[in-house]
Amino acid sequence: MSSAFLKRPKTRKEPVIVRPRLSSALTSIRQLRSKYLISDATERLIREADVAALKRAGQARIAIAAILFMGLVTVQLSDTITSPFALKQIHGAEVALFVFGAVGWVMVWMASRRILVDALPTVIAVLDALLILGNLAFNHWSLGIPGSLFAMYPAVWVMPVIMAATAIYYQPRLQAFVGLVYVVGLSIIAFSDPQPSPEEFSRIIGGMWSAFTWQSNMMRIVTVLTASLVLFLVVRQGRLILERAVRETTLRLNLTRYLPRELAPILSERSFESLRTGRRIPVTLMFVDIRASSSFGETMDPTRLAIFITSFRRRVLQAAAQHGGLIDKFTGDGALILFGVPTEKPDDTARALACGRRLLALIERWNAKRGFNPPVRIGIGIHRGEVFCGVVGDEDRLEFTVLGETVNTAARIEQATKSADCDLLASWDAIEAAGEDGLWAPAEHEPLRGVTRKIVLMRPQPQKAA
Repeated sequence: MSSAFLKRPKTRKEPVIVRPRLSSALTSIRQLRSKYLISDATERLIREADVAALKRAGQARIAIAAILFMGLVTVQLSDTITSPFALKQIHGAEVALFVFGAVGWVMVWMASRRILVDALPTVIAVLDALLILGNLAFNHWSLGIPGSLFAMYPAVWVMPVIMAATAIYYQPRLQAFVGLVYVVGLSIIAFSDPQPSPEEFSRIIGGMWSAFTWQSNMMRIVTVLTASLVLFLVVRQGRLILERAVRETTLRLNLTRYLPRELAPILSERSFESLRTGRRIPVTLMFVDIRASSSFGETMDPTRLAIFITSFRRRVLQAAAQHGGLIDKFTGDGALILFGVPTEKPDDTARALACGRRLLALIERWNAKRGFNPPVRIGIGIHRGEVFCGVVGDEDRLEFTVLGETVNTAARIEQATKSADCDLLASWDAIEAAGEDGLWAPAEHEPLRGVTRKIVLMRPQPQKAA
């Protein structure tokens, strides 16, 4: 072949402006979609982080309840607490802490079984608000303490702990909702009664001297300690999530330099280890090659040759993407496309055959569009069988590959398209797996070189005119 492959009729006008603009627009759309849509891998990481956050939040609640409960018991056992007000406060706090810890245990149990993972944080936050604000309302209305003195209630000191524990979920809307609930609830309690007079205020404070003893202040310090522990857990969990995300992103960026881009969404530390180990799986392979490529490769100038090969590969990419094929590699003017990697599907072989027909149609349109003389012809060989699939090589040069007799057979089928004078050939194994027996006919061909077992090759039957 000669450089005539790239010559166009002089009378044809090339839309040199519209096509690049359209291509640029399509590229921009793809970039926007990839930017704003969450990939399966990202969604999986978020789901795992949500479950882990629920477990840690439940465990933190149990630990907080235990610490504060022991502090209250220590204060109660001291003989210095004799005020009925203080004793009622302690008993109410003990009941609240028991419920608080029990809810934490329920959280851990439900998170372990993936029950209501999405709704559980909101439900727990609402229950916490009802528990804390209900305790404050009880102190206010049953004990007759003015709402303006809410700062002396022990439950108020627990609020920062609860709000810090909510941060474990990493849900900004939930955090804002919790803050609003507590602000509204405290405002109702604080401003529901008129401000007491100075004399009444002095009398009330005089009867609440136990709220300012060393035991009470110790409980406040313990509350601050638990809040700091919860915040430590929040920061630590955020750091772990960040490190994991950076690790997996770095791994994905490094591996996509060598591995097919279609594998990028599923690449993680665990899946990469599986690829490194390798496995044997049934796949459908499609080999594609341009006929008589060596002749025009020697005569065509480098610039035109680069444009020609790029245009060809773009059409291969288009056909593979439309039918869910994974391009294992481009080999000069050819390509190997896999169907069934990384996950096997029932229609793998049917999609491979459809991809072959689609690629032939694209090449035919390319010929008509560019007026190649002689026209571009390709050979396509499709076969199905078991292969070794995995990542081989050292850290400096990794390569995703498939190996085995099935691969060699598929390559020989593609080469047989020359002697059979047919652009598309498929093995009977592939035709049977796709359920297209009536659309194909046996093809006469020479024995496949290097293939020991008998392979029956099939060619598409001519489509009858309607």
